[in-house]
Amino acid sequence: MSYNVLLVEDDDLSYELVKRNLSFFPEFVLEKRASSVSEAVDFVWNNTVDVVFLDIELPDGRGFDVIPYLPGNPAVIVLTGNEHYAFTAFENGVLDFLKKPVTPARFKVAIEKILNALKKNNTGNENEKPFLFVKSSLKHIKVNIHELMYAEAVNDYAKLHLTTGKNILINISLKELLQKLTTHQFIQVHRSYIVNLEHIELIDDDTIIMKGYQIPIGKTYKSEVSKFLK
Repeated sequence: MSYNVLLVEDDDLSYELVKRNLSFFPEFVLEKRASSVSEAVDFVWNNTVDVVFLDIELPDGRGFDVIPYLPGNPAVIVLTGNEHYAFTAFENGVLDFLKKPVTPARFKVAIEKILNALKKNNTGNENEKPFLFVKSSLKHIKVNIHELMYAEAVNDYAKLHLTTGKNILINISLKELLQKLTTHQFIQVHRSYIVNLEHIELIDDDTIIMKGYQIPIGKTYKSEVSKFLK
């Protein structure tokens, strides 16, 4: 089995070192090197990766800015020469933190962690609840997918409505959010709303009812909703 790797690194020497270390583990395929946040985000917009090696200090921002855009649940390994980022890294849910320069022995430890994490994901461990990190203002907030009832468009942003009663305004559009949720049971029912099928209690003509909330069904989305009623 092979795993696709995205390496976000602007330093040529560090890139070559990681590339060389990866060459000893043929199951990992280096699909893309991105030298900036924007380049990494553009790549994951149309591609799915299993592993991300992430430098932090990039020309157009911090590597942490890439994390909210990652589809699925890839293993994220931080690469940086600044150990002060360690707390923020683990706060963002990364699997491991590698301080440059990385020795082959330490890189091997990271690879073992990655393999364990990917195998656990592939077995579909029911005790783990899927989640994603979303960017709200300057913070990255962990959201458990099962708690997300629906999301609505607010200009160029998306507002999350959780079962806990909490609402979170995040820095991506509804379209971008839906793309991040493609592996979960979410559908768009209106140009301004996507809903979690798990929480639908009743569909009354053009309205979805969930926990006291009423979500309109747009005319162009009726056929999509009807598929889940058969």
